Amino acid sequence: MENILVVLDGSDKDQLAMQQAVALTDHNQAKLRVLMTVYDQIEEMHKYIGFDNYRDIKQALLDEAETHLRLLTDRYNIHFSSNMVWGKRWNKSVVDTANSMEADLIIKVAGDQQSRIAKIFKTPEDWHLLRDAQCPVWLVNGEGQSLEKVVAAVGTLDESREHGVLGKKVILKARAMSEALDLPLELVSVIPDFSAATVATAYVPPLPGQSILWHENAQQALANAEEQLNNHCAELRVQAGVKVLTGQVERELAELVGDSSLLVIGSAANRGLAGKFIGNTSEKVLHYLTSDMLVVH
Repeated sequence: MENILVVLDGSDKDQLAMQQAVALTDHNQAKLRVLMTVYDQIEEMHKYIGFDNYRDIKQALLDEAETHLRLLTDRYNIHFSSNMVWGKRWNKSVVDTANSMEADLIIKVAGDQQSRIAKIFKTPEDWHLLRDAQCPVWLVNGEGQSLEKVVAAVGTLDESREHGVLGKKVILKARAMSEALDLPLELVSVIPDFSAATVATAYVPPLPGQSILWHENAQQALANAEEQLNNHCAELRVQAGVKVLTGQVERELAELVGDSSLLVIGSAANRGLAGKFIGNTSEKVLHYLTSDMLVVH
């Protein structure tokens, strides 16, 4: 890990992102760059009303953001570069900056959470960042709890080559983070509970022995998942605990990591209409998660 981009927005929670970035640079001797995003609704108001002193107000806001940045970074005895961008859609500036510096990691405080109804009409900026970034993205929880372990979420049902490659990348990145942060590592897989799933089809009476078949298949799936996780550990020479759960994936993952773990998860984003209404697992987890999440592409 050679280049880390930290994204700040001027809030009091910026220090959480800086703390994690500094901890990683201390371990990896990585180069650190800070991007301060600045925006105010006066931009929209000026388009419709017009303010004679609009430029002065905007400059005052930029000056205030720069002061915030300097006060924050003065706490750490590290070398870094920084710049500021003005704009409501900050995710594009973040992605462009990360690409230009060939960032190995983006760190920012998780935010822009909305209700499920609101997400139908406007995809949160965090979602755009997860979909468009070319490197892993670490969304830091805004509550600031100390991390106690790293949890790698690995899918075990999809047997495609692409899915297998992504799963291994997740495990290796999780191992790197656990070593950098000096935290224990755990591999987890969640098997959906198909017997409890609600299917939007006409009612079909259950066949004799159907519940037994579901139970037997579930037990086999759990055993196969545990075997796959153990095989990954052996192949990649990873020392980690292994756990297999069943239920709704995003809820089970959020409950498992609680508020004191770093969840490392893969992302192969759904786009178009499916992405707008469904999203992928990493995006869905954001709705329930109260701890940090590192998304690997």
